[in-house]
Amino acid sequence: MPRTSYTALRQDIRSGDLIAFRGNGPVSRLIRHVTGGRHTHVGVAFWWWHRLFVLEAREGDGVRLRACSARLPFDWIATGLEWTDAAEQFAADTLDDPYSYLDAVRAGLGLKLQSGGFICSEYAAGIQKRCEGTGCAALPMGHPSGLVDYWLDLGRPLRSLK
Repeated sequence: MPRTSYTALRQDIRSGDLIAFRGNGPVSRLIRHVTGGRHTHVGVAFWWWHRLFVLEAREGDGVRLRACSARLPFDWIATGLEWTDAAEQFAADTLDDPYSYLDAVRAGLGLKLQSGGFICSEYAAGIQKRCEGTGCAALPMGHPSGLVDYWLDLGRPLRSLK
């Protein structure tokens, strides 16, 4: 899939949109093998003071806010969700929460997540469920490609940015 310039589309990204990554490291290869999907990590776009960030839960770091420009390349899905105070409150309240390695294993085995921290898809779905708009009630939390496929199945376009 051809990649488009981040600077050309940055202004079109909205808080609540899905940001998805295709990693190449050993953990990413394992995620692709277990899930059968292309995407190995997800986060949610968030505008703050004219800067675009991604809210994400990452192994080794936990829940963090990072500049989107520092996370290139990535895929972007315009979800059409409307950002809410509830989404922002959840995102703020969970910053610095730990990454849940145990839930990552549970997700890989297809088991129910039990919290005590977050995996990326669980965190992204948690934010999006607090937004307003079509489709956010039944968001899957089990793995990154499941969340990406959910939005694609609803007809949302995926753009690859560099």
